[in-house]
Amino acid sequence: MTSNNTNKYSGKPWLLKLLNVLVKILYHPRAHFANSEIKNGLPMPCIIVSNHQSHVDGAMIGSFFGKQKIHYLAAKDRFEQSKMLGWLLRSCGCLAIDRKRLDTTWIHESLMLLNNKESICIFPEGAHGKNGEILPFHSGVSMLAFMARVPIVMVYIGKKANNKQIHIVFDAPFNIQLPPTGLNAETIDNETDKLRKRMLELQKQFNDSNV
Repeated sequence: MTSNNTNKYSGKPWLLKLLNVLVKILYHPRAHFANSEIKNGLPMPCIIVSNHQSHVDGAMIGSFFGKQKIHYLAAKDRFEQSKMLGWLLRSCGCLAIDRKRLDTTWIHESLMLLNNKESICIFPEGAHGKNGEILPFHSGVSMLAFMARVPIVMVYIGKKANNKQIHIVFDAPFNIQLPPTGLNAETIDNETDKLRKRMLELQKQFNDSNV
């Protein structure tokens, strides 16, 4: 049974459907799946870990899984930029994360939604990478993954040189295991580094491919 706390992130289904259509019309993103099973849907719940290229990254990812509930992490200052933008983000089921101070509220909210069989999409760079650069990852992504113990789906968004076509590469789902040393700062930092290296490898595979 869905609690009142999860209801406030349910968003507006009609708006999400409209965004899915608009994104496909305006951007024509092309999907590539490392695991054919994901073509039919994400493992629910899961944590989607994506690089960050533009403000529409979340909408483009969601456009391929329109029937599944996905919530996106967005900077708190974006919610406060204007009433219209704040309404739009809340209506799309986005969660706010405060980039200006230590913020753990989003982790508790994410765990609540994952427990409700709804997925979370996080952009651990925390800002847009320029010219395909993968910025350092913030450690919150690993902390959430260790605590949630749900599958992770890495997603790379990119373009080929001299080509405007947007490609979205969905990696095969995987789980991370908590080492015998337990959850501590070193464990979290090591896993964060592994996730970023996995993203860099996904980027390299895409750049080396013929798509």
